[in-house]
Amino acid sequence: MNPARLHTPAIMPSELETAMESLIKVFHRYASKEGKTGTLNRRELRELMENELSNFLKSQKDPAAVDKIMKDLDTNGDGQVDFEEFVSLVVGLSIAFSLDLNLAIIMSDVQQAMALLISAFDKYSSKEGDAHTLNKAELKELLENEFGELLGKANDKAALDRIFKDLDTNKDNSVDFREFVTLVCCLTQMCHEYFIGKK
Repeated sequence: MNPARLHTPAIMPSELETAMESLIKVFHRYASKEGKTGTLNRRELRELMENELSNFLKSQKDPAAVDKIMKDLDTNGDGQVDFEEFVSLVVGLSIAFSLDLNLAIIMSDVQQAMALLISAFDKYSSKEGDAHTLNKAELKELLENEFGELLGKANDKAALDRIFKDLDTNKDNSVDFREFVTLVCCLTQMCHEYFIGKK
């Protein structure tokens, strides 16, 4: 065994990798409580929202808010919310959350993950030009620094061009927060599927 390997420090995950891991852990913390594993039923979704998104839930005037959210999230109509459907809730809340940065002093894991998504985007989007979008150079730097181990280094220009083109859905030659969250959502879903497959 190479003695130098014994003293190599572990690579710390980036803020985005930490956020993605938090979303996966929170989902499974509640999805494994009752019924079908790997999905949230209405009661599990309510418990998750009461514990992890209590500020959002308290701001809702409608007492049937969780039921309406469940109906909106359950795109396949099976009465369950799978991980992909759950991530769509987080994406929507992250977008709304980015518009209202009145962060609670004590945040749940999901709220922390959303704050990390916003923080990571802002760190790179504010470097050049429009502070609310990423240009190709900013996206490249974000991919290298935040997803280096996950994506490999973003040195492949053709791959970077393809990612940028796919993300830039409105064809304005920049990636806004909504488009960025789509990337994180896809990567989180891929990580979730990878780790579920390893069980």
